[in-house]
Amino acid sequence: MFSTLCGGEMLFIIFSPAGKPYSFGYPSVESVAKSFSNSSQYLEETTDAPVETYRKERTNLLVQDFNDVQEQLDVIKEKQKDISLVQRSDGTEICHWWKGPIDQLNLKELYEQDERFAEINNLIPIMRDKKIATISSMQAPMDNDVPSASPSRYGPNLQ
Repeated sequence: MFSTLCGGEMLFIIFSPAGKPYSFGYPSVESVAKSFSNSSQYLEETTDAPVETYRKERTNLLVQDFNDVQEQLDVIKEKQKDISLVQRSDGTEICHWWKGPIDQLNLKELYEQDERFAEINNLIPIMRDKKIATISSMQAPMDNDVPSASPSRYGPNLQ
């Protein structure tokens, strides 16, 4: 049943307790054993022709779809480069989402922009605190022998 559903070839070799071998192969023991022993044998010789034809056709369609999408991506990248070059050569600044005119946005776009600004407002104190922690961890404690930049409170080292 497995070989019928999946189109696979099967080979079973079972040894009895007395050491006598029993075998079963689909389509035959010889054809399955031959496919394992002859590594240069092509896939077309071991599978059904309609299945192999379908696989090849499907693979060709997928490769063609991939190539089409890749070409579209290349065209989009070229357009982006051209736009960037034109904007830089004109001296105009590249527009960013936060620099766009607010009065031209619809309600949904205003909510989206508000969410972006809220994310930035939440990230600013976190990043500030991380930088402060990094800077403070870099500062090593001063030794008593090394004079500090500020004058001592009680004059020279009196301990």
